[in-house]
Amino acid sequence: MTTKTPKPSETDLRSWTKKLDRATAAHEKTRDALDSLVADARTAGISLTVISDHTPYSREWARRIAARVLAERDQTTESS
Repeated sequence: MTTKTPKPSETDLRSWTKKLDRATAAHEKTRDALDSLVADARTAGISLTVISDHTPYSREWARRIAARVLAERDQTTESS
């Protein structure tokens, strides 16, 4: 048995999209802050294992994120 997805009114649609947009913006902001902290922790010598134990990232993701953030910072510094 399949259930049809309900068709929201225009008012409900606008309300939900505003909520989703705000939550997405907040998530992006906090994720950027966490990514920056991961890069700072790596620069300070904190191991990938410790980072992965205290964040939702695996060691591999922490390594990739730190590398990306540090490369972006280097690029910004070079262009300044």
